[in-house]
Amino acid sequence: MPYTVGVIGCGMIAPFHFSALEKIGASVRWVSDLNQELAAPWCDRFGARYTPNYRDILHDPAVQAVHVLTYTGHHREICLAAIEAGKAVVCEKTLARSGAEAFEIVSAALRRRVPFYTCYMKRFIPAVEKARELLPKIGPVVSSYFRSYQKWGPVWGPQPSSGFFHKPPDGPSEVIRRYGGGMLPMGGSHILDLILFLLGRPFRLAAWMVEPPDRDYDLQATAILETANGPVHFEALAHPLERIGFWKDGWDERFEINGLQGRLDLYSAPWNEVTHKASLLVHYDNQTGCATEYRFAPASPFERAIARFAPHIARGVQGEQSALTGWEVDHLIDHIRLSAREKQMLTISWNEPHP
Repeated sequence: MPYTVGVIGCGMIAPFHFSALEKIGASVRWVSDLNQELAAPWCDRFGARYTPNYRDILHDPAVQAVHVLTYTGHHREICLAAIEAGKAVVCEKTLARSGAEAFEIVSAALRRRVPFYTCYMKRFIPAVEKARELLPKIGPVVSSYFRSYQKWGPVWGPQPSSGFFHKPPDGPSEVIRRYGGGMLPMGGSHILDLILFLLGRPFRLAAWMVEPPDRDYDLQATAILETANGPVHFEALAHPLERIGFWKDGWDERFEINGLQGRLDLYSAPWNEVTHKASLLVHYDNQTGCATEYRFAPASPFERAIARFAPHIARGVQGEQSALTGWEVDHLIDHIRLSAREKQMLTISWNEPHP
């Protein structure tokens, strides 16, 4: 079934989306970025039109969906405009700068009845999908550990004097301007989505965060989340360690899910190296006393995600992933920040958006 799209934003995440669109034979009709040099190679590759004004894409009746790959701070404006124009949306994470913004976006999508996907692509890592398949085999889940440790260099020392992590005296840091926060939204958001995907919505949490006084972003976020599948220990940490993690490359992202009949351990490859580094899943079965390793070939979860979204969008239906996915994560991020700030446990109200 034909899938005709416009792509908005040509930054570092864009090559993964363009590769996925090429793999499924999509028609990329428009490419938009304020920097025409970034857009030009993709226009040439797909025979697409260029525009610096994303609204030109929304006026084209041939476009079924837009892929919103801009910084988080621009998502609300672009997504709402696309939804109002009747376009389906595939938006990069995090969906918005707050749960309230995300609520507004997904409410509009439900009201307009257009398919809407937040591209939390780690759900589509083969080892993660296998973990979900094997969850019933480990029996009732009683405790889990989910974490993302990412190598950010010497950010725990004096504030960087320039660059991405520098906080100028007259405005926000680049990391705030682009992503609305530090390690929690940048790395922790994916982990929170995996918790939601595998274990369901938490109903209570207590959190702690580190945000140095000379910064406007966090370096560490830790929380205990209560779920119907037991407590979940969550952590997102920026660190300077060079040789830790599954691939000994400084990337240490994993989860451990403990049931009464077994355990699932997943060790993740870096998000931007998934085409040549694979993740590992280990399933321990207590009945047999054996552990089975699932070593999948490297596979882009971006390609797997978009291949799953596109047929549903082409038919004008939502598909198996909820339109609320991005809001659910942003809602949890809000509660983690509030719990850490107020130093108390919070009950999470899931008054979800409706059409």
